[in-house]
Amino acid sequence: MRTPLGPSVGACLLSVALLAGATGCGVAGADGDGDPAAATGGVLHLQPVATQGPDPFTDSTAVSTATPPPAARTPGPVSAGAASVALDGLRPLSGGTPGLYGGIQHVGSCDVTRQIGHLAAHPARKSAFAEVAGVSATALPAYLRGLTPVVLRSDTRVTNHGYRDGRAAGYQAVLQAGTAVLVDDRGVPRVRCACGNPLKAPVAAGDEPATRGTPWPGYRPSEVVVVTPAPRAVTDLTLVSTVDDTWIGRRLGHDTRHDRPVPPPAWVTGAPTPAPSAPPTTPPADPPSAPPSQGEASEEASEEVFEEPYEVPYADPHTDPYADPYEDPYGDLYENPYGDQDPYGDLYEESYEDMPDGGASADVV
Repeated sequence: MRTPLGPSVGACLLSVALLAGATGCGVAGADGDGDPAAATGGVLHLQPVATQGPDPFTDSTAVSTATPPPAARTPGPVSAGAASVALDGLRPLSGGTPGLYGGIQHVGSCDVTRQIGHLAAHPARKSAFAEVAGVSATALPAYLRGLTPVVLRSDTRVTNHGYRDGRAAGYQAVLQAGTAVLVDDRGVPRVRCACGNPLKAPVAAGDEPATRGTPWPGYRPSEVVVVTPAPRAVTDLTLVSTVDDTWIGRRLGHDTRHDRPVPPPAWVTGAPTPAPSAPPTTPPADPPSAPPSQGEASEEASEEVFEEPYEVPYADPHTDPYADPYEDPYGDLYENPYGDQDPYGDLYEESYEDMPDGGASADVV
């Protein structure tokens, strides 16, 4: 069953098809990899994740057969007028598209060493495989080590090759999302690990090809994709983790020890571009007055030049603020404040003039 995606990956997947037109995709099979003989019979084989299919080259070298979350259900043709609709109406996606493939960090989906060992044990199969791959039998181990293990995140159309009667026999197939494959430096699937078969670009299978195999839940013929070569060789692939929907950077080649977490592409986060702020409002400037005449300008300039920068503290700068600097501010310290009157009078003056009758004399004997 197909499981729902997280928000960030859902945004990514909604944009995958839109990116295809910007990544230099051409019509599938345009790289010359397609095998015209593979279309004979007009039969399309549906191949689930773990099914080996007819006439496998080797035993399975897939590390896991778990089905990851699917990639985009693309919203429609990328461009009705561009060469973006592949054979049989399928949409192409560039092999370098971020999020096209999935994987687990530091874990390869295919055991490349076992694949090399299986072919080395059967020289005839090795030679037939090398012929499809376009390399010599002696260069085949290095070729396989240069491929990168990933898993498909969309149901993908390919030309598959089984081994029959001492040679490779091609046929058209749709690989289910979650299939372990090895991809080349243009991001194109080259080996299906469940059967060890070499893969090439698909070719037309007729207007209404007959299908063999049982469709899996979620299979939609109109939503099958075709992977086309990236415009130029890539050194890294950006994968979506099949464990937690995070993003993984994987170097090209079979060694996954250098995997590293990477941020999602900018178009996945959907961060809106901030709108430019309005310029600050400034009060309108006063309308310019008529220019002064030459005489007025000279007078104004003269007034500005000779204008006192500060107020003079004294009206007369030569006036002494103290009229008499030698004047005694305390007056006469010895002046009698009581005038001529003796405040104590006559100490010997008779205090009683006349006593009333019968009283004693003023003179005391």
